[in-house]
Amino acid sequence: MGLLEKVRDERQRQELTRAPAAGLVHGVVSMVEQDFRWMRPLRFVEEQMRALGSVQAWHPGLYRQMARTSAGVCVEFDTDAREVVLEVRLDAEPRGTREVLAIIDRAQNTPPRPHDGVSADVDGRHLPCVMPAIGQDLVSFSLVSGDPEEALGLVALPGLARTRRVRIWLPCLRGCMVRDVYCDGTFIRPVAHRKVLLALGDSITQGFVADDPAFAWPSLLAQRLGLDVVNQGVGGQVFQPGSLLGLAGSVDVARIVVAFGENYRYESCIARRVSRDVRSYLLEVARLWPQVPTCVLTPFWHDEEASPSRSNSCFDQVPSFITAHSAPHDQMVVIDGLDLLEHDSALMADGYEHPGERGMRQIATRLNAVIRVPGLRASSVGRRRPRKRKALPEVTGDGLPNGMLPLPLDGLL
Repeated sequence: MGLLEKVRDERQRQELTRAPAAGLVHGVVSMVEQDFRWMRPLRFVEEQMRALGSVQAWHPGLYRQMARTSAGVCVEFDTDAREVVLEVRLDAEPRGTREVLAIIDRAQNTPPRPHDGVSADVDGRHLPCVMPAIGQDLVSFSLVSGDPEEALGLVALPGLARTRRVRIWLPCLRGCMVRDVYCDGTFIRPVAHRKVLLALGDSITQGFVADDPAFAWPSLLAQRLGLDVVNQGVGGQVFQPGSLLGLAGSVDVARIVVAFGENYRYESCIARRVSRDVRSYLLEVARLWPQVPTCVLTPFWHDEEASPSRSNSCFDQVPSFITAHSAPHDQMVVIDGLDLLEHDSALMADGYEHPGERGMRQIATRLNAVIRVPGLRASSVGRRRPRKRKALPEVTGDGLPNGMLPLPLDGLL
Protein backbone atom coordinates (compact mmCIF):
# COMPACT_ATOMS: atom_id res chain seq x y z
CA MET A 1 0.00 0.00 0.00
CA GLY A 2 1.40 3.39 -1.02
CA LEU A 3 1.57 6.42 1.26
CA LEU A 4 -1.39 8.13 -0.44
CA GLU A 5 -3.60 5.10 0.17
CA LYS A 6 -2.45 4.90 3.80
CA VAL A 7 -3.38 8.56 4.38
CA ARG A 8 -6.82 7.88 2.96
CA ASP A 9 -7.30 4.90 5.27
CA GLU A 10 -8.26 6.21 8.72
CA ARG A 11 -6.65 3.35 10.64
CA GLN A 12 -3.41 3.33 8.62
CA ARG A 13 -3.19 7.12 8.84
CA GLN A 14 -2.81 6.99 12.63
CA GLU A 15 0.46 5.07 12.30
CA LEU A 16 2.15 7.56 9.96
CA THR A 17 4.54 10.34 10.89
CA ARG A 18 2.72 13.64 10.54
CA ALA A 19 2.99 17.31 11.47
CA PRO A 20 0.57 20.26 11.30
CA ALA A 21 1.33 22.18 8.12
CA ALA A 22 0.69 25.53 9.85
CA GLY A 23 3.95 25.14 11.78
CA LEU A 24 5.91 24.59 8.56
CA VAL A 25 4.60 27.49 6.48
CA HIS A 26 6.88 30.27 5.18
CA GLY A 27 5.97 33.46 3.31
CA VAL A 28 2.91 34.54 5.29
CA VAL A 29 1.93 37.33 7.66
CA SER A 30 -0.45 35.03 9.58
CA MET A 31 -2.38 31.75 9.57
CA VAL A 32 -6.13 31.64 10.29
CA GLU A 33 -8.20 28.56 11.14
CA GLN A 34 -11.30 28.43 8.93
CA ASP A 35 -12.46 24.86 9.44
CA PHE A 36 -11.54 22.06 11.83
CA ARG A 37 -7.71 22.30 11.81
CA TRP A 38 -7.76 23.62 8.25
CA MET A 39 -5.55 26.72 8.22
CA ARG A 40 -5.55 29.50 5.62
CA PRO A 41 -2.20 31.17 4.87
CA LEU A 42 -2.51 34.95 4.59
CA ARG A 43 -0.01 37.25 2.90
CA PHE A 44 -1.84 40.50 3.77
CA VAL A 45 -2.81 41.78 7.20
CA GLU A 46 -6.40 42.77 7.97
CA GLU A 47 -5.75 46.52 7.60
CA GLN A 48 -4.30 45.94 4.14
CA MET A 49 -7.30 43.87 3.07
CA ARG A 50 -9.60 46.73 4.07
CA ALA A 51 -7.50 49.17 2.04
CA LEU A 52 -7.48 46.90 -1.02
CA GLY A 53 -11.27 46.67 -0.86
CA SER A 54 -11.87 50.36 -0.19
CA VAL A 55 -13.00 53.17 -2.48
CA GLN A 56 -9.34 54.25 -2.69
CA ALA A 57 -8.55 51.16 -4.78
CA TRP A 58 -8.92 51.25 -8.55
CA HIS A 59 -10.55 47.78 -8.67
CA PRO A 60 -11.48 46.74 -5.10
CA GLY A 61 -13.37 43.57 -6.06
CA LEU A 62 -10.48 42.29 -8.16
CA TYR A 63 -7.89 43.17 -5.51
CA ARG A 64 -9.77 41.34 -2.75
CA GLN A 65 -9.81 38.18 -4.89
CA MET A 66 -6.12 38.39 -5.78
CA ALA A 67 -5.04 39.16 -2.21
CA ARG A 68 -6.54 35.89 -0.95
CA THR A 69 -4.28 33.79 -3.17
CA SER A 70 -1.22 32.03 -1.70
CA ALA A 71 1.48 33.47 -3.99
CA GLY A 72 4.97 32.91 -2.61
CA VAL A 73 3.75 30.72 0.25
CA CYS A 74 5.49 27.39 0.84
CA VAL A 75 5.54 24.52 3.34
CA GLU A 76 9.17 23.79 4.20
CA PHE A 77 10.70 21.05 6.36
CA ASP A 78 13.47 18.48 6.74
CA THR A 79 12.65 14.78 6.67
CA ASP A 80 14.19 11.34 6.20
CA ALA A 81 11.14 10.20 4.22
CA ARG A 82 10.98 8.83 0.69
CA GLU A 83 7.46 10.20 0.07
CA VAL A 84 5.32 12.95 1.55
CA VAL A 85 1.63 13.87 1.34
CA LEU A 86 0.20 17.33 1.98
CA GLU A 87 -3.43 17.94 2.88
CA VAL A 88 -4.38 21.00 0.83
CA ARG A 89 -7.84 22.31 -0.03
CA LEU A 90 -7.94 24.64 -3.03
CA ASP A 91 -10.23 27.61 -3.56
CA ALA A 92 -12.04 28.09 -6.84
CA GLU A 93 -10.16 30.15 -9.37
CA PRO A 94 -10.95 33.89 -9.12
CA ARG A 95 -12.97 35.22 -12.03
CA GLY A 96 -10.38 37.92 -12.73
CA THR A 97 -7.69 35.25 -12.98
CA ARG A 98 -9.71 33.15 -15.40
CA GLU A 99 -10.18 36.11 -17.73
CA VAL A 100 -6.43 36.68 -17.94
CA LEU A 101 -5.67 32.99 -18.41
CA ALA A 102 -8.23 32.75 -21.21
CA ILE A 103 -6.16 35.30 -23.12
CA ILE A 104 -3.05 33.17 -22.55
CA ASP A 105 -4.79 30.02 -23.77
CA ARG A 106 -5.94 31.77 -26.94
CA ALA A 107 -2.46 33.15 -27.57
CA GLN A 108 -0.93 29.69 -27.13
CA ASN A 109 -3.78 27.99 -29.01
CA THR A 110 -4.28 25.43 -26.24
CA PRO A 111 -7.31 24.15 -24.28
CA PRO A 112 -7.99 25.97 -20.98
CA ARG A 113 -5.31 25.18 -18.39
CA PRO A 114 -4.88 26.24 -14.74
CA HIS A 115 -1.33 27.64 -15.30
CA ASP A 116 -0.82 26.99 -11.59
CA GLY A 117 -0.75 24.24 -8.99
CA VAL A 118 1.38 22.74 -6.22
CA SER A 119 5.05 21.93 -6.84
CA ALA A 120 8.05 20.97 -4.72
CA ASP A 121 11.81 21.35 -4.39
CA VAL A 122 13.82 18.53 -2.82
CA ASP A 123 17.40 19.55 -1.95
CA GLY A 124 17.15 22.09 -4.77
CA ARG A 125 15.83 19.53 -7.28
CA HIS A 126 12.48 20.65 -8.68
CA LEU A 127 9.50 18.32 -8.95
CA PRO A 128 6.82 19.10 -11.54
CA CYS A 129 3.74 21.11 -10.73
CA VAL A 130 0.45 19.24 -10.17
CA MET A 131 -3.07 20.62 -9.86
CA PRO A 132 -5.37 18.63 -7.56
CA ALA A 133 -9.00 18.70 -8.61
CA ILE A 134 -11.42 20.64 -6.45
CA GLY A 135 -12.56 18.26 -3.71
CA GLN A 136 -9.36 16.17 -3.80
CA ASP A 137 -7.56 17.35 -0.70
CA LEU A 138 -4.31 15.37 -0.98
CA VAL A 139 -1.20 15.88 -3.07
CA SER A 140 1.80 13.56 -2.89
CA PHE A 141 5.46 13.87 -3.89
CA SER A 142 8.07 11.15 -4.24
CA LEU A 143 11.29 12.57 -2.80
CA VAL A 144 13.51 9.92 -4.39
CA SER A 145 12.23 10.12 -7.97
CA GLY A 146 15.23 11.18 -10.02
CA ASP A 147 17.56 10.84 -7.02
CA PRO A 148 20.98 9.37 -8.01
CA GLU A 149 20.83 6.93 -5.06
CA GLU A 150 17.45 5.67 -6.25
CA ALA A 151 18.87 5.11 -9.74
CA LEU A 152 21.54 2.84 -8.20
CA GLY A 153 18.92 0.91 -6.26
CA LEU A 154 20.29 1.99 -2.88
CA VAL A 155 17.63 1.87 -0.16
CA ALA A 156 18.54 2.95 3.37
CA LEU A 157 17.44 0.93 6.38
CA PRO A 158 14.56 2.39 8.43
CA GLY A 159 15.79 5.29 10.54
CA LEU A 160 19.10 5.55 8.62
CA ALA A 161 17.94 7.42 5.51
CA ARG A 162 19.58 10.73 4.75
CA THR A 163 17.82 13.98 5.59
CA ARG A 164 16.24 15.89 2.73
CA ARG A 165 15.16 19.53 2.63
CA VAL A 166 11.64 19.76 1.17
CA ARG A 167 9.83 22.91 0.08
CA ILE A 168 6.25 22.56 -1.22
CA TRP A 169 4.99 25.62 -3.10
CA LEU A 170 1.31 26.50 -2.77
CA PRO A 171 -0.67 27.94 -5.71
CA CYS A 172 -0.01 31.55 -6.69
CA LEU A 173 -3.19 32.20 -8.72
CA ARG A 174 -5.75 30.93 -6.21
CA GLY A 175 -6.08 30.59 -2.46
CA CYS A 176 -5.99 27.43 -0.37
CA MET A 177 -6.05 25.92 3.11
CA VAL A 178 -3.62 23.34 4.50
CA ARG A 179 -3.89 20.87 7.37
CA ASP A 180 -1.27 18.13 7.88
CA VAL A 181 1.89 16.80 6.26
CA TYR A 182 2.35 13.01 6.31
CA CYS A 183 5.47 11.02 5.45
CA ASP A 184 6.83 7.46 5.44
CA GLY A 185 9.93 8.49 7.41
CA THR A 186 10.62 8.96 11.10
CA PHE A 187 10.51 12.75 11.42
CA ILE A 188 9.24 16.02 9.93
CA ARG A 189 11.36 18.88 11.24
CA PRO A 190 10.50 22.60 10.77
CA VAL A 191 12.99 24.88 9.01
CA ALA A 192 13.82 28.13 10.79
CA HIS A 193 12.24 31.23 9.28
CA ARG A 194 14.61 33.53 7.42
CA LYS A 195 14.47 37.27 6.99
CA VAL A 196 12.09 38.34 4.25
CA LEU A 197 12.22 39.69 0.72
CA LEU A 198 9.07 41.85 0.51
CA ALA A 199 7.83 41.95 -3.09
CA LEU A 200 5.27 44.68 -3.82
CA GLY A 201 3.76 44.66 -7.29
CA ASP A 202 1.07 43.61 -9.73
CA SER A 203 0.18 40.42 -11.62
CA ILE A 204 3.74 39.82 -12.88
CA THR A 205 4.97 39.90 -9.28
CA GLN A 206 2.11 37.64 -8.14
CA GLY A 207 3.18 34.98 -10.65
CA PHE A 208 1.07 35.38 -13.80
CA VAL A 209 1.82 33.17 -15.76
CA ALA A 210 4.92 31.16 -14.91
CA ASP A 211 2.78 27.95 -14.88
CA ASP A 212 4.42 26.96 -11.57
CA PRO A 213 4.33 28.92 -8.29
CA ALA A 214 8.04 28.20 -7.73
CA PHE A 215 8.94 30.10 -10.91
CA ALA A 216 7.46 33.51 -10.03
CA TRP A 217 10.39 35.93 -10.08
CA PRO A 218 10.08 36.91 -6.36
CA SER A 219 10.34 33.24 -5.33
CA LEU A 220 13.37 32.69 -7.55
CA LEU A 221 15.04 35.90 -6.37
CA ALA A 222 14.45 35.15 -2.68
CA GLN A 223 16.12 31.75 -3.02
CA ARG A 224 19.16 33.34 -4.65
CA LEU A 225 19.37 35.86 -1.81
CA GLY A 226 18.88 33.25 0.92
CA LEU A 227 15.63 34.85 2.09
CA ASP A 228 12.00 33.89 2.54
CA VAL A 229 9.57 35.84 0.37
CA VAL A 230 6.37 37.63 1.28
CA ASN A 231 4.84 38.13 -2.15
CA GLN A 232 2.30 40.95 -2.08
CA GLY A 233 1.79 41.03 -5.82
CA VAL A 234 -1.86 41.74 -6.70
CA GLY A 235 -3.16 41.38 -10.23
CA GLY A 236 -4.22 44.75 -11.65
CA GLN A 237 -2.67 46.78 -8.83
CA VAL A 238 -0.99 50.21 -9.12
CA PHE A 239 0.70 52.52 -6.58
CA GLN A 240 -1.99 52.72 -3.88
CA PRO A 241 -1.17 54.92 -0.87
CA GLY A 242 -2.38 53.42 2.41
CA SER A 243 -2.22 49.81 1.20
CA LEU A 244 0.76 49.00 3.48
CA LEU A 245 -0.99 49.96 6.71
CA GLY A 246 -0.36 47.44 9.50
CA LEU A 247 2.26 45.38 7.65
CA ALA A 248 5.51 46.63 9.21
CA GLY A 249 5.19 44.78 12.50
CA SER A 250 4.22 41.49 10.85
CA VAL A 251 7.34 40.78 8.76
CA ASP A 252 11.09 40.89 9.39
CA VAL A 253 12.12 42.59 6.16
CA ALA A 254 15.69 42.39 4.84
CA ARG A 255 15.05 43.75 1.34
CA ILE A 256 12.18 45.27 -0.62
CA VAL A 257 11.38 45.29 -4.33
CA VAL A 258 8.64 47.63 -5.62
CA ALA A 259 7.35 46.78 -9.11
CA PHE A 260 4.24 48.71 -10.18
CA GLY A 261 3.37 50.72 -13.26
CA GLU A 262 2.26 48.47 -16.10
CA ASN A 263 -1.45 48.69 -15.30
CA TYR A 264 -1.57 52.42 -15.99
CA ARG A 265 -1.50 51.42 -19.68
CA TYR A 266 -5.10 50.25 -19.48
CA GLU A 267 -6.67 53.20 -17.69
CA SER A 268 -7.58 56.80 -18.38
CA CYS A 269 -5.39 58.52 -15.84
CA ILE A 270 -4.38 62.05 -14.90
CA ALA A 271 -0.62 62.46 -14.71
CA ARG A 272 -0.76 64.80 -11.71
CA ARG A 273 -2.76 62.31 -9.65
CA VAL A 274 -0.57 59.34 -10.62
CA SER A 275 2.57 61.30 -9.73
CA ARG A 276 1.05 62.13 -6.35
CA ASP A 277 0.19 58.46 -5.71
CA VAL A 278 3.70 57.30 -6.63
CA ARG A 279 5.20 59.90 -4.32
CA SER A 280 2.88 59.04 -1.40
CA TYR A 281 3.37 55.28 -1.77
CA LEU A 282 7.19 55.47 -1.89
CA LEU A 283 7.14 57.87 1.06
CA GLU A 284 5.11 55.28 2.97
CA VAL A 285 7.62 52.52 2.13
CA ALA A 286 10.51 54.75 3.25
CA ARG A 287 8.75 55.68 6.51
CA LEU A 288 7.91 52.08 7.43
CA TRP A 289 11.33 50.61 6.54
CA PRO A 290 13.83 53.50 6.63
CA GLN A 291 16.91 51.26 6.85
CA VAL A 292 15.89 48.50 4.44
CA PRO A 293 17.53 48.46 0.97
CA THR A 294 14.77 48.98 -1.58
CA CYS A 295 14.82 48.41 -5.34
CA VAL A 296 12.16 50.36 -7.21
CA LEU A 297 11.60 49.01 -10.71
CA THR A 298 10.25 50.93 -13.65
CA PRO A 299 7.84 48.88 -15.82
CA PHE A 300 9.13 45.88 -17.75
CA TRP A 301 9.15 45.75 -21.54
CA HIS A 302 5.90 44.95 -23.32
CA ASP A 303 5.05 44.68 -27.01
CA GLU A 304 3.25 47.95 -27.68
CA GLU A 305 2.33 46.93 -31.22
CA ALA A 306 0.64 43.73 -30.05
CA SER A 307 -1.14 45.47 -27.16
CA PRO A 308 -1.35 49.27 -27.57
CA SER A 309 -1.73 51.45 -24.47
CA ARG A 310 -4.79 53.69 -24.14
CA SER A 311 -4.35 56.98 -25.90
CA ASN A 312 -5.39 58.96 -22.80
CA SER A 313 -3.12 57.04 -20.44
CA CYS A 314 -0.16 58.70 -18.73
CA PHE A 315 1.83 55.46 -18.79
CA ASP A 316 4.75 56.99 -20.71
CA GLN A 317 5.37 59.38 -17.81
CA VAL A 318 5.32 56.73 -15.08
CA PRO A 319 9.06 55.85 -15.27
CA SER A 320 9.97 59.51 -14.74
CA PHE A 321 7.58 59.72 -11.76
CA ILE A 322 9.19 56.64 -10.20
CA THR A 323 12.70 58.00 -10.72
CA ALA A 324 11.88 61.46 -9.36
CA HIS A 325 10.03 60.26 -6.25
CA SER A 326 12.59 57.59 -5.35
CA ALA A 327 15.45 60.12 -5.40
CA PRO A 328 14.79 61.69 -1.95
CA HIS A 329 15.12 58.29 -0.21
CA ASP A 330 18.69 57.16 0.34
CA GLN A 331 17.77 53.49 0.75
CA MET A 332 16.04 53.37 -2.65
CA VAL A 333 17.68 52.45 -5.94
CA VAL A 334 15.79 52.75 -9.22
CA ILE A 335 16.33 49.87 -11.66
CA ASP A 336 15.21 50.19 -15.26
CA GLY A 337 12.69 47.42 -15.86
CA LEU A 338 13.45 47.59 -19.58
CA ASP A 339 16.91 46.19 -18.77
CA LEU A 340 15.59 43.31 -16.67
CA LEU A 341 13.77 41.57 -19.51
CA GLU A 342 14.90 41.21 -23.11
CA HIS A 343 12.60 42.85 -25.63
CA ASP A 344 11.50 39.51 -27.04
CA SER A 345 7.87 38.40 -27.29
CA ALA A 346 9.05 34.77 -27.09
CA LEU A 347 9.71 35.36 -23.38
CA MET A 348 6.06 36.34 -22.85
CA ALA A 349 3.42 33.71 -22.10
CA ASP A 350 0.76 35.88 -23.74
CA GLY A 351 3.11 37.14 -26.45
CA TYR A 352 3.14 40.76 -25.32
CA GLU A 353 3.23 41.41 -21.54
CA HIS A 354 3.24 38.58 -18.97
CA PRO A 355 6.57 36.71 -18.83
CA GLY A 356 6.52 32.93 -18.95
CA GLU A 357 9.00 30.75 -17.06
CA ARG A 358 12.02 31.85 -19.14
CA GLY A 359 11.11 35.50 -18.72
CA MET A 360 10.59 35.11 -14.96
CA ARG A 361 13.99 33.43 -14.62
CA GLN A 362 15.65 36.23 -16.56
CA ILE A 363 14.11 38.90 -14.33
CA ALA A 364 15.25 37.07 -11.17
CA THR A 365 18.76 36.42 -12.52
CA ARG A 366 19.34 39.98 -13.63
CA LEU A 367 17.82 41.54 -10.52
CA ASN A 368 19.95 39.30 -8.31
CA ALA A 369 23.07 40.37 -10.19
CA VAL A 370 22.25 44.07 -9.89
CA ILE A 371 21.57 43.70 -6.16
CA ARG A 372 24.90 41.96 -5.59
CA VAL A 373 26.92 44.25 -7.85
CA PRO A 374 25.59 47.82 -7.49
CA GLY A 375 25.97 49.84 -10.68
CA LEU A 376 25.95 46.78 -12.93
CA ARG A 377 23.86 47.22 -16.08
CA ALA A 378 21.14 44.59 -15.84
CA SER A 379 20.86 44.11 -19.60
CA SER A 380 24.47 42.84 -19.69
CA VAL A 381 23.64 39.84 -17.48
CA GLY A 382 22.92 36.53 -19.18
CA ARG A 383 22.98 37.98 -22.67
CA ARG A 384 23.94 35.43 -25.27
CA ARG A 385 26.93 36.60 -27.25
CA PRO A 386 27.51 35.38 -30.80
CA ARG A 387 30.32 32.86 -31.04
CA LYS A 388 33.44 34.19 -32.70
CA ARG A 389 34.38 32.34 -35.85
CA LYS A 390 37.99 31.39 -36.17
CA ALA A 391 39.73 33.21 -39.00
CA LEU A 392 40.59 30.89 -41.87
CA PRO A 393 44.28 30.81 -42.83
CA GLU A 394 45.27 32.51 -46.05
CA VAL A 395 45.84 30.13 -48.96
CA THR A 396 49.03 30.40 -51.03
CA GLY A 397 49.31 29.99 -54.77
CA ASP A 398 50.03 26.28 -54.47
CA GLY A 399 46.71 25.73 -52.70
CA LEU A 400 48.19 25.25 -49.22
CA PRO A 401 47.49 27.39 -46.15
CA ASN A 402 50.04 30.13 -45.67
CA GLY A 403 53.07 28.88 -43.70
CA MET A 404 52.56 25.18 -44.55
CA LEU A 405 55.25 23.54 -46.66
CA PRO A 406 54.37 20.75 -49.15
CA LEU A 407 55.56 17.29 -48.15
CA PRO A 408 58.19 15.75 -50.47
CA LEU A 409 56.62 13.10 -52.68
CA ASP A 410 59.34 10.60 -51.91
CA GLY A 411 58.39 10.80 -48.27
CA LEU A 412 54.97 9.35 -49.12
CA LEU A 413 56.25 6.39 -51.14
